[in-house]
Parts: sequence; structure tokens; C-alpha cells
Amino acid sequence: MAESTVPLKHHLDRRAADLIDEGGDDDDLLDTPTTSVWLGVSSQWLEIGRSKGYGPHYVRLSPSRVRYRRGDVRRWLRERTIDHQRPRGG
Repeated sequence: MAESTVPLKHHLDRRAADLIDEGGDDDDLLDTPTTSVWLGVSSQWLEIGRSKGYGPHYVRLSPSRVRYRRGDVRRWLRERTIDHQRPRGG
């Protein structure tokens, strides 16, 4: 089986719930530096994530302009949030 390149856990996972609740309109378009500061990751981490297929969804406005919708970043954070109250398995 091939090794996954998607990080299974990242330090921002511990803060995901707090980040989701931060203000701002879901339709806001954020550039890479702004998104990286909000998430507490490097711009390079986001850039690598785009090239390897992980990280929040993004909008490519032109070959050199990428933006992140705040709502897409929140949705991505929700997907990474684990509810420890819910039993695993089934």
C-alpha cells in the first residue's frame, strides 16, 4: 500500500474549534499570507498542501493568484475536528 502524503494530525487541529468560531464572512477571499496567519501555519505549508492535494479548498483567480474562501477553510477545519464524545466504530 502506498504511503499517504496527507498529514494525519497537525498542531492546528487542537485549535480548530476556536478558529471556526472566529468572525468574518464565509465569502471573504483571503490570500495565502492572511490564511496562514489565521491558521497559525506557514504560507509554505499551504502552498505545499495545494500541490500535494491536502489543505483547505482554494480558488485560483489567475496562474499566480490564489485565494481561500473563509467558509471553505472553516469547512476543512470542521472535517478535521474529532468529536471525542462520540464512540468510534459501530
